[in-house]
Amino acid sequence: MKQSKVSDEALVLAPRGRDAAIAENMLGESGIAARTVNSLTELVAELGDETGFVVVTEEAIATADLRPLSAWLAQQEEWSDLPFILLTNQGGGLERNPAAARHLAFLGNVTFLERPFHPTTFVSLARAAVRGRRRQYDARARLVSLREGEEKYRTLFESIEAGFCVAEVNQADDQGRIDYRIIEANPAFYRQSGFTEDIIGNWLREATPMLEEHWYQTYGHVAATGEPRRFESGSDALGRWFDVYAFRVSDADSQRIAILFNDISARRLAEQRLRELNDTLEQQVAARAAERDRLWNLSQDMLARADYSGMMSAVSPAWTDVLGWSEQDLLSRGYASFMHPEDEAATLAAIGTMEETRQPARFENRIATSDGGWKSIEWTVAPEPDGVNFIAVGRDLSLAKAREAELDAARDALRQSQKMEAMGSLTGGVAHDFNNLLTPIVGSLDMLKRKGVGNEREQRLIDGAIQSADRARTLVQRLLAFARRQPLQAVAVDVVQLVENMAGLIESTTGPKIKVSVDAEAAVPPATADPNQLEMALLNLAVNARDAMPDGGVLRIGASFERAGSDEIADLKVGDYVRLSVSDTGTGMDPETLRRAVEPFFSTKGIGKGTGLGLSMVHGLAAQLGGTLTIESQPGEGTEIALWLPVSATPTVVKPEEPKASERAGRGIALVVDDEFLVRFSTADMLSDMGYEVVEAGSGEEALQLIAQGLEPILLVTDHLMPGITGTELVTEVRSRLPTIQVLIVSGYADLEGLPSDVARLTKPFRADELESMLAVTASTVGQP
Repeated sequence: MKQSKVSDEALVLAPRGRDAAIAENMLGESGIAARTVNSLTELVAELGDETGFVVVTEEAIATADLRPLSAWLAQQEEWSDLPFILLTNQGGGLERNPAAARHLAFLGNVTFLERPFHPTTFVSLARAAVRGRRRQYDARARLVSLREGEEKYRTLFESIEAGFCVAEVNQADDQGRIDYRIIEANPAFYRQSGFTEDIIGNWLREATPMLEEHWYQTYGHVAATGEPRRFESGSDALGRWFDVYAFRVSDADSQRIAILFNDISARRLAEQRLRELNDTLEQQVAARAAERDRLWNLSQDMLARADYSGMMSAVSPAWTDVLGWSEQDLLSRGYASFMHPEDEAATLAAIGTMEETRQPARFENRIATSDGGWKSIEWTVAPEPDGVNFIAVGRDLSLAKAREAELDAARDALRQSQKMEAMGSLTGGVAHDFNNLLTPIVGSLDMLKRKGVGNEREQRLIDGAIQSADRARTLVQRLLAFARRQPLQAVAVDVVQLVENMAGLIESTTGPKIKVSVDAEAAVPPATADPNQLEMALLNLAVNARDAMPDGGVLRIGASFERAGSDEIADLKVGDYVRLSVSDTGTGMDPETLRRAVEPFFSTKGIGKGTGLGLSMVHGLAAQLGGTLTIESQPGEGTEIALWLPVSATPTVVKPEEPKASERAGRGIALVVDDEFLVRFSTADMLSDMGYEVVEAGSGEEALQLIAQGLEPILLVTDHLMPGITGTELVTEVRSRLPTIQVLIVSGYADLEGLPSDVARLTKPFRADELESMLAVTASTVGQP
């Protein structure tokens, strides 16, 4: 994937009237670079990865040949989805503009804007397109990082006994020949091959001129086709024989292969000597007998002499070492009786072919062990001159196959971790954007409800909208919890008191068929947690337990003090913890369901009955607080889920009382800073209702300018992620000028680097009562009235 530059530049195609000049002028005044093109052909020629978005009028594409533009859109890289703003005369609705569906299907990422339009609306859509394009650039950067920066499992790489290396293949050097060079190797590579570390990075044709041609041809074929090759071959240049498995480790363009091999020179020598024994003259038999017996007794390979009728007449001690059978067992039974039933026919056919052709043969099968298991054995068999017997050499492949399985498991684990990391990053970003969208919605609905706007029917509609907004807020919090990006107000929490306070809600939620039992120890210390998030997690676990007991049962909630030692629980550090558990007497989970229980979007409740984010949210919350989540379950015996929360080093804090309505009037000046107009407007309206005189600023720089001009607010409410300086930087600067000012940061993210610990945070979206409650906390910390 190529890395092109990042740009916000817009291309404008509006061939009639002054639309192009007006659009370009509006974009320029809002700080967005724009350039006019005069035709669709010129537009296609100017398009590139660096194009921020395109503004085009409906008449410019109504009758034009769209095939070049269609071809360019189809050839975009996977990260790219170029935004379009289409200026129409009839809007984007199908009822008013029948062509809208065709434009939508053709352009894809398109926003319709009906003319005439307000400049603010046009600029807002343009900025949204820029933000979307920037997120695409961020996605491109993450994809490049994932593809080029795969983490290596170094411990496994260094510890395997087989030689292992990664080689880069050149399919045609300056003389048109295949060449390759070693770019990475493990320590066993040098022991097994005889090469020194100087070989790394050097082309083999120059470094080892005498190396046989078949090595270059074989590795070139693997790199070009992606077909793995397993073979044995010798090298006179290296003076060794090798058992080799080569496979491609990347795409065809990079031409990289991995080579896993063992030096089998000793085994090949043994095979050669066995063959020589068949051709040795009678007078040499006695001289060679002692050496043969020594090889026979000491070889780690299984050696045997057998006949074509199915019986063995001699076996080496390695048979007992590898399979556990005694020599008597092996010689008293036909060798076919030790073969796996699925391998018997192919093995006997290979032996029959050897008998007919009088040529050695190689094959692999599974042989029974004395303890009832099976081992994979690689055989080399050769006929004896008498036409009755043959010699067999068997090599135990169990260790090699286990190592290959370990490598496969390591690669699968790496791919899974990369997938989850990418999913977490994408989920966190989407959830944060939804928080910004929900904030003005929740605030506006809350204001309408508090002011009693509308008749009874309209109030019911407002209540329904508030409930939907709250459900959306809960879903966003679950997404952020899964991505471990939800903002947490981690304080000392009395878990026992929290459980007792929620017991009534849990009983009403689970229904009359479920008996709720609370079993909490008397002396449980406070835990470090966000009480709101912890209540949501506890209620979530209770609902899951209820759904696991459709015919009723017992739900037990427990709280206890536990001390975790080393290696007792995975991902949990040694220390003191509060263990909050929820158990049920329901259906339980089988091992496969238990293994996937905390995966995002995995649900056993059926379509429409669950989001699949419940347990992943609780797991993410525990991990973000420095604890963990454990699950114990058996089918038909119920489930117990436990949250392990670190014990707090500070005592619990009594929540300050909210100010009375009579105390709200004339509170002073509140400065609201947020780059999102709707969020800023909603927050300002809430503060006005609370008695503040509100001043708004669209950026941190604008806020500092207002203070420099003499504004002296008693309260600062600011977003964190804004263009220019962040909310954290703004708080630090404002406090240096106004030490007694109340400060509240509003954000949808947890990553607030550099924020002082005494600065309060409020999670987007929020209602007026939540804002006022948090302001009461900030007032108590700085001594404000």
